[in-house]
Amino acid sequence: MKKRIVAIACAFALALAMPALAFAAPSPTTPDPVTGNNGVVINVKAGSGAVESVTATTTNAKNVPTGATVLASFEVKGNAQDVTLTFNVGKQYAGYSCTVYVEHNDGTTEALQATVSADGKISVHTSGLSTFSVVMGAAGSGAADGSAKSPQTGVDFGTVAGATAVTAIAAGAVFVALRKKVTE
Repeated sequence: MKKRIVAIACAFALALAMPALAFAAPSPTTPDPVTGNNGVVINVKAGSGAVESVTATTTNAKNVPTGATVLASFEVKGNAQDVTLTFNVGKQYAGYSCTVYVEHNDGTTEALQATVSADGKISVHTSGLSTFSVVMGAAGSGAADGSAKSPQTGVDFGTVAGATAVTAIAAGAVFVALRKKVTE
């Protein structure tokens, strides 16, 4: 009878030590990347709210300086907030400085400074959706950013691995103890 109780206890301990899979919450819905003028591709990721549409446009943000050459302009509509925009301008612009001129729906404007990374991408963060115009600066005026990292998920399997190891050692000890009793 003792063997059955020990076997059930070991099976229960092993079942509790099994790691459980936890899947991340789905990202807010974002539209597919859109290609605009000069082959510039925009990818929009919203922290909250929804992105209804992303379209390439020939209308520039109203704060683009006179005489500036706009590489591409995009109109992004929706009620999204905490928005990250990634523009893929091409590797030929790696290290260039860049300004993204923004005309918000309420008429306010802002200019976001960035540097084109080694993979040809510019990433800027803004509070809402608007018209965005990309203007390239001088070559080499910014250092190429090679610091892209995967997002931190906060998942730590150290505790689960430790519990699994302790349980496996305990199960091994019980097996050896029961084996000795059987041979006696």
